[in-house]
Amino acid sequence: MRRFTLSLCTLLLSAVAVLGQAPVPDAAARKFFETNVRPVLANRCFQCHGPEMQKGKLRVDSLSALVQGGRSGSAFKAGKPDESLLIQAIRHDGLVQMPPKMKLPAKEIADLTAWIKMGAPWPDAKVVAKIDTKDHEPVFTKEQINHWAFQPVKKPTTPTVKNADWVRSPIDAFVLAGLEAKGLKPAPTADARTLIRRVYFDLIGLPPPVEVVEVFVKDCEGAGAKRGAALAKVVDELLASPRYGERWARHWLDLVRYADSNGMDENLVFGNAWRYRDYVIAAFNSDKPYDQFVREQIAGDLLKNQEITATGFLCIGPKMLAEDDPVKMEMDIIDEQLDTLGRAFLGMTFGCARCHDHKYDPISSSDYYALAGILKSTKTMDNFRVVARWQERPNGSAGDIEKAKVHTKRIAELKEEIKKIKDVIDLKEKHAQLAKFEKMTPAMSEAMAVSDAKATDLRIHLRGNHLALGKEAPRRFPRVFTSLKQSPIDAVQSGRLQFAEWITQPEHPLTSRVMVNRLWHWHFGTGLVRTVDNFGLLGDKPSHPELLDWLAAQFVESGWSIKAMHRAIVLSSTYQMSGAYQEGAFQIDPDNRLHWRHSRRRLEAEALRDSLYVLASSLDASVGGTLFVAKNRAYVPGYPNGIYDKYDIPRRSIYLPVIRSAGYDVLQAFDFADPSFSSGERATTTVAPQALFLMNGKIVHEQTRIWSAKLLAEKTLDDAGRVRRIYTQALGRPPSEKEITRSLEFVQRIESELARAKTADSRSQAWQSFCRVIVSANEFVYVE
Repeated sequence: MRRFTLSLCTLLLSAVAVLGQAPVPDAAARKFFETNVRPVLANRCFQCHGPEMQKGKLRVDSLSALVQGGRSGSAFKAGKPDESLLIQAIRHDGLVQMPPKMKLPAKEIADLTAWIKMGAPWPDAKVVAKIDTKDHEPVFTKEQINHWAFQPVKKPTTPTVKNADWVRSPIDAFVLAGLEAKGLKPAPTADARTLIRRVYFDLIGLPPPVEVVEVFVKDCEGAGAKRGAALAKVVDELLASPRYGERWARHWLDLVRYADSNGMDENLVFGNAWRYRDYVIAAFNSDKPYDQFVREQIAGDLLKNQEITATGFLCIGPKMLAEDDPVKMEMDIIDEQLDTLGRAFLGMTFGCARCHDHKYDPISSSDYYALAGILKSTKTMDNFRVVARWQERPNGSAGDIEKAKVHTKRIAELKEEIKKIKDVIDLKEKHAQLAKFEKMTPAMSEAMAVSDAKATDLRIHLRGNHLALGKEAPRRFPRVFTSLKQSPIDAVQSGRLQFAEWITQPEHPLTSRVMVNRLWHWHFGTGLVRTVDNFGLLGDKPSHPELLDWLAAQFVESGWSIKAMHRAIVLSSTYQMSGAYQEGAFQIDPDNRLHWRHSRRRLEAEALRDSLYVLASSLDASVGGTLFVAKNRAYVPGYPNGIYDKYDIPRRSIYLPVIRSAGYDVLQAFDFADPSFSSGERATTTVAPQALFLMNGKIVHEQTRIWSAKLLAEKTLDDAGRVRRIYTQALGRPPSEKEITRSLEFVQRIESELARAKTADSRSQAWQSFCRVIVSANEFVYVE
């Protein structure tokens, strides 16, 4: 039988052609494509179907080129890889086999299969740079170079508005100017109960105590100035609470893909990752200046006041520890570090330039490998054997570390002396001395951390292939930011310290803009730039560009104080608006991009779980430490097994172990961020498992049992009083008389039915059922 052989690229062309205009992929799909799919196309196809050569008039370096047409029929069904000719061919399952002379590696087949299963997402844009597959300098368009996000931040003048009485701060003036330009008015101010619940969940991620709510409501009675002073007092108290750092550190941990295990091929325990997590919590609580916070995470080991633990940022990403090509393993680790660093601090997708010049942004392959050289000159791993070992460093003070070094040196000297001793009595004495010294060895904790290695400049890897090397790319920073100072990198230094200083220059156009946009997003549910992780040409333009620049400039002027930005935002009239619906405003601005009201938001997974423990008065407020029972570097399975993943501990959710590939089902149900990727924005889904959890989840059942039992034990309360207490604790407001009546009818009906069934503790179970109903209500799950 005649065996047909087709080019991978020819089939891929026809496959994409049948998709038509693919939907815009989300951040995770875009990253998967850039990391796992585009490199396969670049290495397997570009030589014959790229910018230099187009056999059969085919190009596979952009979606627009692929959709132009092909000679083959449909090669796959989007979302159905097993029915796709493309997958059958690369698996060598049928008559068509490709590539014809060899089968693709299993991982590449798996990645292309997964990509088709996703629906073949392919990021696209109108502006595309010329691909740098050879040793020439890239050519970028004026539109790319002059992109708004790459221009210097200039603090604008506060605009004049008609309704000046509404303006509490420049933030309000910028927002109101946008509304008035469209003929819109802001929503009324939220009532005191709504506002304090909003502020509590925003700043500390927990519901406000009943007594605090009542005091705040009373303090807000009267003139607007009195209300403003009452809110300012609450905000200051919350920002001073250790609960604040636990809440806001969790936002940051999403960005830096924090986890307590490696995931990937070898899911080994990161037994010391928690030290980095605790560093982040402490940084937020102490209001560490953001520029210092960034410098410490990139180069904390190189600063005068060392902060070694902070460099765990570079270490905690997922790694293919069993990769049998050590050079590829190292470059994959560097790529993951660089991609995370670019997204978290700069809102840039540097990883897209590994195989070729960035398709959309003015970042060339030489820029990428210049930055990669800095991380190549940094030691993250002890070795690259199969299974590779990541580096950990002593975590004490400089004095403690020095004492430990002296002690270790003395032990080594004694061991050498023992080897030379022939006299039995002397030998016995030395062994006794050695045993004494070893027993006295000071306990020294360790942290996942990096250090400088041998300084190295990388050569460009053509099409991302470390076996195809181009010209050398000396360590430096992206050339598009020519206005910024670039300190020369000494030949014997990695360049990390200079890179950290370059990123945190007050004049950097991205660092302050990206962070204040993240703060806005975490307070309002959407950023002024909606694509919080992408400020490049594929990202959205800001809804309020002048407000964004005012916030960025103010951030720097405040000494990079995150808490100062919280105060500015939360005390504004913009933040204090209600969520009142206005038909006219909705018709003009259905997405609320102009901020004509405060958008309703669902509680995050952690806030939901922690609130259940607060209602039952069972939350353990202990700070820091690890709850992981597995030993450092031990293997844990990539699925829940009930041994290492015990989550019914009444600590705040931020302290629960994050096991890659075996996430906690409660957090996963409510859209916990994937810890394998940098993520500045969580999805908000509405799916059946959420409702099932709120009605029947183990934690819900246990904590509502404790909560209801405590209420029944309070002899000063009658049943109506218990209903009032449940409403005020869970919802922050008293029930109406109608709600009290209906609640009591519900409890009595459930109790009667249970009693007829001769169920023990029918009264207790009836009240527990009522508590479960309340915590499953939208009013509990959402913040107005």
